[in-house]
Amino acid sequence: MKKITVCLIVLTIFFSNCTSSKKYLARAQFNAAVNKSVSKLRKKPSKTKEIAVLKEAYSKANSADIDRINFLRSSGEPDVWDNIFSNYSALKNRQEVVKTLPIDVLTKIDFVNVNYDQEIITAKKKAAEYFYARGVVLLDKKDRQSARLAYADFQKVKQYYNDYAGIDNKINDALFKGRNNVLFKMENKTNLIMPANFEEELLKINIAELNSLWMNYDTKISSDLFYDYNIVLRLLDIAVSPEQVREESYTDQKEIKDGFKYQLDKNGNVVKDSSGKDIKIPIIKIITCQVVITHQYKSTMINGVLDYINNKSGQLIKTIPLTAETVFENHAALPYGDINALTPKSRSLLNSRILPFPSNPAMIMQTNAKLKDASKNIIWNNRNVIDY
Repeated sequence: MKKITVCLIVLTIFFSNCTSSKKYLARAQFNAAVNKSVSKLRKKPSKTKEIAVLKEAYSKANSADIDRINFLRSSGEPDVWDNIFSNYSALKNRQEVVKTLPIDVLTKIDFVNVNYDQEIITAKKKAAEYFYARGVVLLDKKDRQSARLAYADFQKVKQYYNDYAGIDNKINDALFKGRNNVLFKMENKTNLIMPANFEEELLKINIAELNSLWMNYDTKISSDLFYDYNIVLRLLDIAVSPEQVREESYTDQKEIKDGFKYQLDKNGNVVKDSSGKDIKIPIIKIITCQVVITHQYKSTMINGVLDYINNKSGQLIKTIPLTAETVFENHAALPYGDINALTPKSRSLLNSRILPFPSNPAMIMQTNAKLKDASKNIIWNNRNVIDY
């Protein structure tokens, strides 16, 4: 898919570069025609046909913007100033592009330099005033969706004037009122005493990574926030297996040379080879080594649920089960016999040793980290449970 996308982009650019200004003009793509003609005339200002295309395209593009401005002004609606600003900006930007051409070209297209600055300033001011006023009205409605719409309006104002009076406070207020706040917390329902810092460690979950513009997750209560939802990790059961030790053994064996003896004939004389040397017969010895492997095993499993609770209604929205498990497993080997009989695989086992079993609290704390990961994944995968 990526290769196809790249090819489509390349083809689009290729055909765009191949399209003539005259074709753009025929399609009423006046801005594209202007830009194409300007590019051509910068390289060769004497191209008469290109000058003719530019003259027509520039005039029609300007007329379209001016007609749109006049229509918007005549509507009398208060929300037109953003569009008026855009049209005046288009007029100015197009003019700036065209005025880079040589003076003789500008003369041939009847170019007149128009100062649009005052109209742009006026439209900008009125647009900012409109969005600010509408944002204030929306914010006063005190519902989340209106606050989010107000935030968009205030952002528009800031695009026009970065230092518009009080705009940053309004933006922060809209964010505060438009955001869902979710509190993640833990409840121990196992009837067991957890390690002292278990809950503290669990609440170190990096849940802030899930934050977005309109969603805020906390693990500690902020006194100035109302929490729309609670996500409660309820621990229901903790099972720690007994320490298990199991042994198994096997034996490796190997044939080795252990000296030699002379080959004798039927008369008891040493047999010689063709060169006159005594013929020696190697003596084969079998050596063995027993390998005793000790297997150690212990596990901890914590079962629980994530409960999603709407704090406004008190309703339990959803319950999602989760399980986290930690396994301690170790294998150690000891040789009994001639270690020269061991295979390479058996030799590698000798590098291990019997380890002390971790304590129950230590195993539970190790499982804590897996609980955090499991909780975070569930929250991320069930984002749609909460009404954004």
